[in-house]
Amino acid sequence: MSAFCIAAVVAVASGVGVMYSGIYDVSATSGHNPVVAWVLHKTYLQSLHRHAAGIQAPADLMTVANVEAGARLYRDTCMTCHGAPGRPLSPIAQGIVPNAPLLLSATRRNNPPLMFWVIKNGVKMTAMPAFGKTQDDKAIWALSAFLYKARGINSSDFEKLSAPQ
Repeated sequence: MSAFCIAAVVAVASGVGVMYSGIYDVSATSGHNPVVAWVLHKTYLQSLHRHAAGIQAPADLMTVANVEAGARLYRDTCMTCHGAPGRPLSPIAQGIVPNAPLLLSATRRNNPPLMFWVIKNGVKMTAMPAFGKTQDDKAIWALSAFLYKARGINSSDFEKLSAPQ
């Protein structure tokens, strides 16, 4: 037990030492240390699954109207950071560390209840804002529907789907 206490004190003292030394580079021009990146991503995933547990998507989630409304909202609020097919990443997206995920990639899962929670609540220590402060649940669900439906979408279909009404 005493060895555990000594190890805990050393770990805390080391963490405080690193914090006050300023040695850890927090600039957005370099990526995280791989261990720090793993810890942050694992923490994010565990938190997401815990806090989004029990969220049920609306029965009419995947209607054409919802997907189209979500596409327009994506174009207006998400494309700057997350990109769109056939378009270069914006200067803002190029400066975000960690990089914002390319949400329309064919390899994405984009589980609607998980996407709803992230969009509504945002993610600390990333550039992901909490859109629940500016968008109602209906709009966030529509965006979640679009993100699920549009995985792997090509540029011409994206342009048609997200065109202003």
